[in-house]
Formats: sequence, structure tokens, C-alpha cells
Amino acid sequence: MKPFEEALRKALRREEAPEGFAERVLVRARKLAQPGESAWSRFLAGLAGPSFRWALATLAACLLITVGVVHHERQERLRREGEMARLQVREALHIASVKLNVARKRVLEINRTDSRSGL
Repeated sequence: MKPFEEALRKALRREEAPEGFAERVLVRARKLAQPGESAWSRFLAGLAGPSFRWALATLAACLLITVGVVHHERQERLRREGEMARLQVREALHIASVKLNVARKRVLEINRTDSRSGL
């Protein structure tokens, strides 16, 4: 027989169960079958563990970072829009100033012409 087959036969040979094995299995089965403790309640009990708290803290940190980034982007967009509005107002005031200067010159010219003609 080959050594591999011999090792396999040795690993799969029949052995007696350790002392108290049957009692431990029955106790565990009774605990699982208790009517007061459902799978849902066991799940909720597992939520109190440290790994769940760590995952919850990580999720909260990710949410805070996301909210911070979104808020920063919104503020930056509003700042850019405000800057564009400021530039548009300056341009509008410049155009209005040029138009008023043209109108003022026209009015002065008309007044000079009227004063020369003696009216």
C-alpha cells in the first residue's frame, strides 16, 4: 500500500467519541431550540459586539467625510457663482457709466447749441 493511502486510512479510522460529547451536543441543541430565543434575537445580540461597533464607527466616519466634501463643494460653487455675479455687475456698471457719459455729452452739446442760437 502507498504511504498516502495508509495516511488516509489512518485519518479516517473509526474512533470513540470523547467523554461527555453526547451531553455537550444535547445541551447545545437545547439552547438552539429554546422558544424564547429566535434567530432574530441572536442576531441583535451579535450587534452589540465590538466588530459591529467598529463597522458602525467606520460608516459614521465615512458619512461625515462625505457630508464634509459635499458641503465644501457646494460652498466653492456658491463662491464661484458669487464671483461671476460680481464681475457681471462691474461690467454692467461700466456699460451704464459709458452710456451716461455719452448722454451727458449730448445734453451739453444741445445746451451749447441752444445758448448760441439765443433761445
